[in-house]
Amino acid sequence: MTSLKISTTEELLAVLPYQLGYQLADCVAIMMVTDNVIGPIARTDLTDERDVKDAAATVLESLLRVEPQLAMLVGFESVPGESRSLMSALHAGLLRAGVGIIDHVTVRDGRWWGACCRPEESLDGLRPEHVRGHPIADAAAVPAVAEYIAKGSAPLADRAAAGALVQEDPALSGGVADELATLWDEFCRQIDPDNLLDAGDGVDEWEESDDDDDDDDDDLDEAESYARLALLGRVIASISDQSQQVQRVPELWARVLAPPGERGDAFEMSDGELAHLVRSLVNKSWRDALVAWLSPVMFPLDKVDDESNALLLSHVPTGPATTQEASQVALRRLLVLARRVPDVWSHEAAAICTIAACVAWGIGNGSTAGDAVTRALRVDPDYRLARYLGRMIDHQMRPRHAWADVAA
Repeated sequence: MTSLKISTTEELLAVLPYQLGYQLADCVAIMMVTDNVIGPIARTDLTDERDVKDAAATVLESLLRVEPQLAMLVGFESVPGESRSLMSALHAGLLRAGVGIIDHVTVRDGRWWGACCRPEESLDGLRPEHVRGHPIADAAAVPAVAEYIAKGSAPLADRAAAGALVQEDPALSGGVADELATLWDEFCRQIDPDNLLDAGDGVDEWEESDDDDDDDDDDLDEAESYARLALLGRVIASISDQSQQVQRVPELWARVLAPPGERGDAFEMSDGELAHLVRSLVNKSWRDALVAWLSPVMFPLDKVDDESNALLLSHVPTGPATTQEASQVALRRLLVLARRVPDVWSHEAAAICTIAACVAWGIGNGSTAGDAVTRALRVDPDYRLARYLGRMIDHQMRPRHAWADVAA
């Protein structure tokens, strides 16, 4: 949630794309306000008339878990009236739940129509003097947007562009794939230094034997099975040991956590460094510690294990992100990195996307959080943290702690 000084519908409309990170079209956005703080903001695509009732019920079920005090409804449409049914259904549902309506606005062709344009207490019809509505304000002229612009923030062209922020970019991922393959070969040598897993098993030779003694064959098969199980046990133990001993590369994560420079963010990372960075996430204690340092509202800092905490303290002199702004900087860097991690390395891609999703959800960026979780579960459906976070997003379960508590 973000605290902004906004007093008019015109200002709210100007801020909305900056809050979501992209320009809206053919959808309904619901901006919720609690204790004079904006957030979260929900968005749903316009739907066919026959599906309006179900669509509104689904959205309301999620929204009302947040328990907002007020809400502003904005329908973005290309054809006059195409957002009316869904807007009306959402409006009625919010009122039934005791949520106050700030305004009920329709946006089309660069203009907007709100409560000031309609007869009093009516969602239909327009006053003669407001038939043309109002022009959408120039964002640069709205004081509430100035902070975003000053930080170099600008909405993307559309929802698809926002979704692409967490998808693999094949033009950037090839080098990282090669580096990950090299790390995997090294890992295999560590867990199986004698190359036992690739050794011949002798089974074919036994099957081709002319020996008719079935009892001897059974004994050999049983002995081979025991040998294979013993080998598998040793390899599994070695994998577990190597996973715990994987390099945590705190010096690389320190770059993700570092504040931007005075002349802009010069964040860079080579393919080899990125490969090591995502490989470090196989250690779950380390991964959870990073979530806490990147977004303390999502995972309490006092739950971080001592070893991970000591490593981060020694490499990140500025400490963990304790403000939304610092977490937002880290998120931008994580998204750049996630696009460079190939989908074929599913566990690594799921890990970096899930961390990005945690950070995004912590600062109230539900669109990016949802997109990141979707990619994580697409490449690795069993990645547990992504599954848990996906449920949080589906049920609008917000972090228990507020950023103000973290700063304090």
